Parts: sequence; structure tokens; C-alpha cells
Amino acid sequence: MKPFILAPFVFLFAGVLGSQAASPVFQGLVEPYREVNLSSSVQTFITALNVREGAIVESGDLLVELYARSEELELERIGAAVERRAFENRGAQNLFSEQLISEDEALEKKIELRLAELQYEIAKERLALRSLRAPISGVVVERLYETGEMVAVGEPILRLVDIATIYVSAYMTVEDARGFPVGAPVRLTFAELAEEANELAGTVDFIDPRVDPASGLLQVRIIADNPDRLVKPGLRARVAPLQE
Repeated sequence: MKPFILAPFVFLFAGVLGSQAASPVFQGLVEPYREVNLSSSVQTFITALNVREGAIVESGDLLVELYARSEELELERIGAAVERRAFENRGAQNLFSEQLISEDEALEKKIELRLAELQYEIAKERLALRSLRAPISGVVVERLYETGEMVAVGEPILRLVDIATIYVSAYMTVEDARGFPVGAPVRLTFAELAEEANELAGTVDFIDPRVDPASGLLQVRIIADNPDRLVKPGLRARVAPLQE
């Protein structure tokens, strides 16, 4: 959770725009619905970067490929061991059915096969770590490495934001917040956008129970669909109750 700190600009925009006797209008700030860093869980070098900044990606898209030759060879080696254990297990089961070996000997071959199969699954997982896929659908906003560079564990390679849905954070008094209960429909307008694309319908998603002692304001967060991605994080939004 982000720390409860009101930036200085909040006090410039938190006031009511227009008459409070009529429908009050507040100003808020647009934020992305989700923002994630794509990083590696292993230290190695990048063999392919498949996207550039500004690319729109879908969840599961292959974005970054890391060096994986050693893991590919290990998977092949263990795959061959699984085939051998499977052959030995089939032979042991046939011999046991003909009562030529004991049940313990047959069980041992079965267990050896299962252990080899588990090792194969582990090797597959290790290989999968060398292919980094988009954890969310969104837009690539920053590319921090290039092909051929070494990347450390946990170091961000790409940054993605999801703005197909947005949040708008508005700050208001406790009394004003009563007019925006959770679930209430809200009208959002954006003066910086063209008239044909400057309005969205939102819903109050969260009301912060904490009041900032310095300003006497609390945060009201509105969620809204932004399918055309025309509304960008950082824009100011006018927030008003949706008229019936």
C-alpha cells in the first residue's frame, strides 16, 4: 500500500469547482489501474527483446528471451533418462506379472520412473524461467535493457502499465465524501482532451478511512473503463455525481 502522503499539488486541486449548493465538482488525478515491472529470477544475459516502448501487449505474450542453452540441454538429458526408466519399468512390471521378480523390485523401478519424471518437470520449469511473458495486458512504457546485456536477479527489464482501466483519486472533506459512497456512479470529464473523448462514466471504488490531519481531506478513488486508452495517467479529471 502506498504511504498516506498528500503531495502539495493536492491542495491546489482538492477544492470544489463551482457552487456547493448545486452538484459539487471536484478535481482528481488519473492513475493507471496496474503498473508492473517485468524482471528475471535468474542472472544471465538477454538474447531477445521482442517489444519496444509504446507496444501494446496482451497477458502471456513473450516479451523477453534469456540465454537458455544449458537448460535446453539439461531438459534433453533428463528426457532421455525418463525414456530409459520407462523402458525398465515396463520390463519390471512384465517380469513381476510372470512372478520372475519380487514386488519390491517392481516397485523400485516404478519409483525410479516417477523420480525421473519429477526431475523432468523441474527442468521444464527452469527452462520456462528463461522466457519472460507479460503478466498483464497493457502498454510497455519503459525498456531498461538491450539485447546482449547481462541482467541481475530482480532487476526490472521492462515496465508495463494497464490503462484500459483507470483510477481517479480525488481528495475531499469527510462531509463532501458522503456524497460519493462506494458503488455510486460518477461522471468524469477531462479538460485537456478533445470534446468527443473527454468524458467517462466511473464508479466509486474506495474511500480511504484516514483523514489527513494537515488538510482535513481524505481520498476517494474512482474506477472507470478506458477501452480506447485516450485518458492518460497524470491527467486531471473533474469528478461529479452522475445525474439521474
